[in-house]
Amino acid sequence: MDTQTLIRLIIGLLMTAVVLVFAAKRVLWLTNLIRSGQKTSDEHGRKDHLKTRITTQITEVFGQTRLLKWSLPGLAHFFTMWGFFILASVYLEAYGVLFNPKFAIPFIGHWDGLGFIQDFFALAVLLGIATFAVIRLRSEPKEHGRDSRFYGSHTGGAWLILFMIFNVIWTYALVRGSAVNTNNLPYGNGAFFSQLMGAVLHPLGYTANEWIETIALLLHIGVMLVFLLIVLHSKHLHIGLAPVNVTFKRLPNALGPLLPMESGGQLIDFEDPAEDAVFGRGKIEDFTWYSLRHSFASRLVMAGVDIRTVAELMGHPTIRSPFRPLQLTALTNSPSTPPPKTS
Repeated sequence: MDTQTLIRLIIGLLMTAVVLVFAAKRVLWLTNLIRSGQKTSDEHGRKDHLKTRITTQITEVFGQTRLLKWSLPGLAHFFTMWGFFILASVYLEAYGVLFNPKFAIPFIGHWDGLGFIQDFFALAVLLGIATFAVIRLRSEPKEHGRDSRFYGSHTGGAWLILFMIFNVIWTYALVRGSAVNTNNLPYGNGAFFSQLMGAVLHPLGYTANEWIETIALLLHIGVMLVFLLIVLHSKHLHIGLAPVNVTFKRLPNALGPLLPMESGGQLIDFEDPAEDAVFGRGKIEDFTWYSLRHSFASRLVMAGVDIRTVAELMGHPTIRSPFRPLQLTALTNSPSTPPPKTS
């Protein structure tokens, strides 16, 4: 094993080990959170109609039929989703290259067709995120206000995800292009984008391309690992869990009415609930002033109180101000004293 390969192997595996520790802790926390909910009498209601669930998985996840109805954004979603499916093979190759610079996926690793598909979807993903960026810039809430489809959304997280996807693509391009010039790429001209990047990097010479390949490979893996942690700690986890959600959703209508509340598998009679009935997971000691404050606001809205009045009662100068918990001292004010405004 030469020096370059040893450097790749040590740094690559060390990065992976560190990130997997944090990822495992997060997955364990999420698993415990999910399992903390009570079982319902409808436990098997999400595991029936197997044929329908498989068909739905194919059409909604792999076919992206719901999103494709939205024309251009739908196509961008389709190619981005499939890009991640295909680029999984690229990361398999990346970890193989840590051990052997000339690694190829067994049986299919030298097929030009696979190289073409990988390059095609890498470019398709790049076009997809460019489309998303243009759509967001043209519908910027600060400029268009309520007319923006993103009004009220936290756009920073979405921009971060687009940036991370872009990092996946440009590091991919450098790895593949330099691998062409070090004779490590297992594909021929079918990998058209890789060959183009190879031509761009060729004037730098063999030694420079060898170092570019090593650095870009580690960056490529590092971007994926950071991306993993970001997704596990953000709302974008729902994208990765789409296959699970679609498979086990309620049929025939996942967005149907809420099921009746149960305790211990028995329906709760709200007119005369059992003394030991547990309403969900919460206990009185879990209740906070923050919860009380937002329960107050929610009840007012549910009762039909104007949102501006609610904002004023909550102490917000405008209805766009986020609801934030009052200082504890504010709770000692007399009822006739308006709550202090929060900023």
